[in-house]
Amino acid sequence: MRRKILVIVILLMFTLIFIIPGCTRVEQESISFADSATENFLTALNNQDYESYKKDLDSKMLEAVPEEEFIKFSSYLNSTIGEYVADSKEISGSTIQNGMIVVVYGADYTEETKKVTVTIVISEPVEGNYKISGSWFDSPKLRETEYK
Repeated sequence: MRRKILVIVILLMFTLIFIIPGCTRVEQESISFADSATENFLTALNNQDYESYKKDLDSKMLEAVPEEEFIKFSSYLNSTIGEYVADSKEISGSTIQNGMIVVVYGADYTEETKKVTVTIVISEPVEGNYKISGSWFDSPKLRETEYK
């Protein structure tokens, strides 16, 4: 229950801080990376394909989400909100904060009647490469269930 409340609080903070109209523009290059990396990320979750999932993650995210946790989380998403509908994500906001690029999407899932909010945090490029540093999911059905 505490984890569920924490997720909701974090999502509310992101919404209030990062998705206010008039936020800083994110460079086209970082949005382009975020779009392709997020599509790969969400598709890999559908397919429980850890090799594809981890290709765009930074070292801290890789450490935080080992393969066993990935399988557990992807199973939770699939059983709670269904599968991500390919190419359905739409950017609803983006900003740069403390050297991190935050991109928020609305995405369709097969078992969720409303858009699922998918927040992806991208690290500034290191040696020319962007990486995913964090991710959060929010939807009515996810708020009703507890991730264990």
